[in-house]
Formats: sequence, C-alpha cells, structure tokens
Amino acid sequence: MINLALFNESLAPLCDGVAMTVENYARIVSERYGQAYVITPAHPDRDPSNFPFPVWEYASSPITVADQYRVGIPSVPKLAKKFNETPIDIIHSHTPFTSGLLATRMAARYNLPHVASFHSKYKDDINMRLKVNLKMPGEIVGRYITSFYNKCDYIWSVSQGTAKTLREYGYRGEVLVMPNGCDMPISFRTEEGRNRVVQTYGFNGAYPILLFVGRHTFTKNTDIIINALGALARHGQKFNMLFVGDGEDAGRMADMVKMQGLSEMVRFAGKISDREKLKEIYTSSDLFVFPSVYDNAPLVVREAAACGCASALIRGSNSAEGLTDGINAYLSAETVEDFAVTLYAALNNSDLNAVGQNARRDIYITWYDVLSMVVSEYEKILINWTKKKPRRQQTSENFSELMSYFELLKDKDYDINWKLPKRGRKKSAETDEEEE
Repeated sequence: MINLALFNESLAPLCDGVAMTVENYARIVSERYGQAYVITPAHPDRDPSNFPFPVWEYASSPITVADQYRVGIPSVPKLAKKFNETPIDIIHSHTPFTSGLLATRMAARYNLPHVASFHSKYKDDINMRLKVNLKMPGEIVGRYITSFYNKCDYIWSVSQGTAKTLREYGYRGEVLVMPNGCDMPISFRTEEGRNRVVQTYGFNGAYPILLFVGRHTFTKNTDIIINALGALARHGQKFNMLFVGDGEDAGRMADMVKMQGLSEMVRFAGKISDREKLKEIYTSSDLFVFPSVYDNAPLVVREAAACGCASALIRGSNSAEGLTDGINAYLSAETVEDFAVTLYAALNNSDLNAVGQNARRDIYITWYDVLSMVVSEYEKILINWTKKKPRRQQTSENFSELMSYFELLKDKDYDINWKLPKRGRKKSAETDEEEE
C-alpha cells in the first residue's frame, strides 16, 4: 500500500496533458495500489468532491499570460495540517513552479522522497506567453528550472527527447524515462459513427477526414496545418478538416481558414470533454495532423493510435519519437511545403489504414500498464529511502523565490501582468489619493 502525494499546477476542469497525467496517476493508484492525494491551486469551476480521490486545493489567483490557468499562492501551514493528519510515503511533483516548490518544502519538512517529472519546454512556453522572441526570459526560466530539479531526489521525463531538453537547460543528473499512457480504449470505426460525425459537422462523406486535437495555438504549428491545407485545396485535393479544442489563437486560426478559402472544408468543434464523443471522432478520422515540435510525448498521438488513426508529425520532434515514416506514421520537415506534400502522400496512400493499425500496435500503452511500472519504481525508491533516509534541512524555496524570477521579466518590453486579487481591507483616504 502506497500513500502518494501528487503536486501539479493544473487539474480538471483544465484539460492539458499534464493534468490528465496526474489524474490518471491518482485514479489508478487509488484503485489498485493504495491512496493518492492531489495538491493543486484552487479553481472556481472545480468541485474537489467530484474526483474519485482526495483533492487538496490551496489559494490561487488568475494570471493574464495564461488565462485558463491560475497561479498558486501556497499556504504551508494549512497543507502541513493535512500532512500531519495523513500518512504520506512519497511525493511526486509534475511542475517546477508553485506546486513544485510546495512539494519541495513538504518533502524537506517530512523527510520524504521527492520524485519530479519534467513534462514541458518551459523556455519556449514562457516566451510564447510573453509574446516575445528574446533569449532572456527563456534563459532565466531555464536556469530556474535547472535549479529546481537539482534539489529533487529523483527526476523522471516522459521521453528521451524530453530528457534531452532538460539536459539542454543545464541539468546534469540522472533521468528516468517514464512514458505517458493512454486512457482511450482500443476502438474501431463504425459506419454509423462516421456518418454521425459527417452529419454533425456538415462534411462531405466521400472525402477523408483530417483531425487536430489540442490547444489552438500557433506554438503547436497550427498555422502550418492551415497553410498546408490551403496548398492542398489549390491543387485539387479533397478533404474535410476538424479542429477540436480551444486556445489563445483560435480566432486567428479561423481568420486564416477564411483567407485560405477553406471555410467549406474546415470546421472548429471547440472543446470536447465527452470522451465517448471524442473517441468516435478519432475512429472516424483518416489522418491525425500534429506538426507540433513544442509537445513532449503528446497524449493525443497515442489516443489517435488507439483508434487506428495514423499521425502526420514533424520528423525529429519529441512527438514523433519511436515512430517510423511510412510504417506507423507520416513524418515531415517543419515547413508548410513539406507538410503539404506529406499530407498529400498520406491521403493518396492505399496503405493509410494499415499505417494506423501499425501505430496502434507500436505506440499504444494503457495508463494501467504505465502505473504498474510507476509503482514498481516507487517501491524501489521507498526501499532505498528506508535504508538511507537522509536528514535534510528545511529548504528556502517558497512563493517569493519563484516570483523573484518573474520580477526580472517585468520591464517596458514584456510584462507578465499578474492579476492580483483585490484585498478586503478598506484603504485610507491618503492611500486612495496616492493610487489615483
């Protein structure tokens, strides 16, 4: 029996890949191996009682650079009370930011082993959200992230490519690759299901369906998709295209579709939380298009594979790790021209369906299989920790340390612009005059 504390910045209703990873860890550990607790910033649209495992929320505030997310304002005393009342064996953080810092504090306070998973290209992410193309913000974040992981006991990544990214940031310690799983069951196309998708989105049933699922952001090269589709249409290729999801660039993507003259062929479905409906869309699609070089081991590529849908990806990207062009995927250079050629070749390949079946065979892995490996590693860690169990002093990491990194970014060229909550106290007349 393992009592596990999982720390992350996001959880449903936020539906990013890391939130789904944490939810699957917590659900399966609680089902099969003991009890998991998720510690995350509070969200106004979340009811912690709706989860099949305990969710411990702490105070948070919205942040303008990532409107769907909230920045945590951790309260160590409140969380310490939970830890005092609950036996915890191991801490696993899935973020280097506020929840990760809180995990580090709790691990030090209670002398528990701290596993930290590295999921994202944070340097790219911060530059994208600040809408700048400068080295300094990303480099500052890179140094901070390296410092964070250097203070954790065991470092995991979701792929070899992700481990390489962390080393490029400056981390020099050992990294264990622990893959992501897939909660989409192996599924097959039905004529009824495909007809339903065709009718729902007003598609031409005689044409193949291309699919993108994920955050609607140019960081994921969604502009390459639309420009490549425009090139295909101009050369007479017939297709239907469905974008599922939402994001900061959804409006600009819709404008691009109009400019390319693709309005009759492209649909935006918005965010789909119903997994059965999403499964039907995957199984009804002929090709999953995902030219992102930002993502690390994206769950959506495995979901498509579970449904026998081959993916078009960028050669050499972390998304394409373990895949072979023409065998279990279609790989392209990161250019509009080459991606258009790759899509054309895939759509006109009589073996397209076989490539999708091969993807299912080669890269599909369930979360239950992954958690079996995870818990095995936890058990090894606990055995070694019991033998060694080093005494550690309280670390100095706290919320103000994280904020100090962001303070360096705040100047006239780029401002992260925190949305701070209004205080309940009344201001004096003197203070009001100064602020006006």
